[in-house]
Amino acid sequence: METLIHADIFFFITTIAVVIFLILGSICFYYVIKILGNIKRASDQLEKEVDRLGDNVDSLYHTIKESFIFNLIFKKKRGK
Repeated sequence: METLIHADIFFFITTIAVVIFLILGSICFYYVIKILGNIKRASDQLEKEVDRLGDNVDSLYHTIKESFIFNLIFKKKRGK
């Protein structure tokens, strides 16, 4: 009979521990989801900025390439 009481106490404590771990796990999972959402938004914004920067660099490259001073310093060599 005493063994049965020990088993009941063990299962009661185990049930409480499992419930506490599930609650803590759910809270942690909620915050992980929020953090991943923030990372996704930040990476989307970073991607847009990189695309815009690439367009600006491309425009700057063409402006420099077509400038008079650049063409004066780096003359195109003509074939013979």
